[in-house]
Amino acid sequence: MTDQDIRLEARGPSLASQVHGALIEMLLSGELAPDDRISMRDLADRLGVSVMPVREAVARLAAQDALVVLPNRAVTVPLLSRDEFRDLTEVRIHNERHAVALAAAQVGPRDLIRVRNLEQQFADALEAPDGGPSVRANKALHFAVYEAANSPVLCAVIRSLWLKAGPIINLDLEERTRRRRTAVSRAHHASLIDALARGDAEAAADAVEADIRSAAEFILSRDILPA
Repeated sequence: MTDQDIRLEARGPSLASQVHGALIEMLLSGELAPDDRISMRDLADRLGVSVMPVREAVARLAAQDALVVLPNRAVTVPLLSRDEFRDLTEVRIHNERHAVALAAAQVGPRDLIRVRNLEQQFADALEAPDGGPSVRANKALHFAVYEAANSPVLCAVIRSLWLKAGPIINLDLEERTRRRRTAVSRAHHASLIDALARGDAEAAADAVEADIRSAAEFILSRDILPA
């Protein structure tokens, strides 16, 4: 153990909380993909910390079924079955429809500017040589809208669902497929933003549902998820 490790671990809960947040962001943004396997030491090195706070954070996420700890202490992202993914999709739609409907009723000019800027970032990211930036930009766009609903409890529920959805969303926006998905994703985003600007809660909810269903149907069509 290095002196740096000792200093970091002395900060205890604060550091563990930061590591937990970093791992959540990696899951939400698709940086950890389904069936990825990585050792806790590699995760610690990637985050620039010792193994101890990583173990604590991984244990918390494993309790939420967002990560699985293997017998050799490696960590993996679970690959949902097709039925589990369908179930997750329906629960997401129920909650995310509600969030965008609430947002449409109270979204302000600053919110709309932020969302439009994030949609442009998403469009720009689709031109990147790998799918990581587009996955992160898509996540940022969606959560900017959900946060505009001003319901911390609802946002927390959606975030917990995305812990499982985020890695699979990566399958929709990886290099081989994202270019033909670009027009579909951007059309749904445009409909969502237009509905938010009009304050049309039902149209906004329909747009986010269409976006989620389109991505889910495409992922299922690729026959990647197990039966």
